[in-house]
Amino acid sequence: MLEVRGLSAGYGNFQVLHQVDLEVPPRRIVGLLGHNGAGKSTLLKAVFGVVPVTEGRVVFSGSDTTHGRPFQKASLGIRFVPQEGNTFPTLSVEENLRLGAVKLDGGSHAFADRVGEIYEIFPILRERRLAPARVLSGGERQMLAISIALMTSPTLLLLDEPSSGLSPIMVQRLFDTIRQIHERFQTAVLLVEQNVNEALRIAETVYVLEEGRIVFHGGVHEKEQIIRKLWRLAADQARG
Repeated sequence: MLEVRGLSAGYGNFQVLHQVDLEVPPRRIVGLLGHNGAGKSTLLKAVFGVVPVTEGRVVFSGSDTTHGRPFQKASLGIRFVPQEGNTFPTLSVEENLRLGAVKLDGGSHAFADRVGEIYEIFPILRERRLAPARVLSGGERQMLAISIALMTSPTLLLLDEPSSGLSPIMVQRLFDTIRQIHERFQTAVLLVEQNVNEALRIAETVYVLEEGRIVFHGGVHEKEQIIRKLWRLAADQARG
């Protein structure tokens, strides 16, 4: 589904990513791990067209989307949920969802059906549907942000640190829900996450990024090797 080949990207003259190769097969959850500053968020932004690609290719469902704009990639079935600024705080939950459904075909009936599915997954959003997003808890806002992305039935979700700032109990619930979304809608997920244990619990394969380069790719059954790799990177970072 998603193929990233030899991708380099950055901000102005500062190159963050160096010759990155990565794949997300259809209907799979792929984890992207690494320490702060490794380039994980930049990779998601480059895939989605927020950060310009300076070298390499991004191919989605057979189409070259390397230099596509975010709205073009969204129309192809990719949705990006950033870590921050991912809801409209002054609008109600349902108004947020309506904005997420701007490109949804089928009019009001399709919207009602889709919102019904979202509320089945996130019942708390049904209860809070008239509340402005700014009064939601951190966990509820993350649920809403993911729901906005789900409104147009994407085939690939790019999730950037969804557990950031959440309590341990809420983190577990959120990851259970991500897996439920994946199973119910057959949505592929590229997940950037600092909570290694939770990421390994729901992902099938994992990439580890270090200073903008992929240094590991394997299945989650290689957990010990993944942890050792991350510990080594942490130790090197501390010494540096």
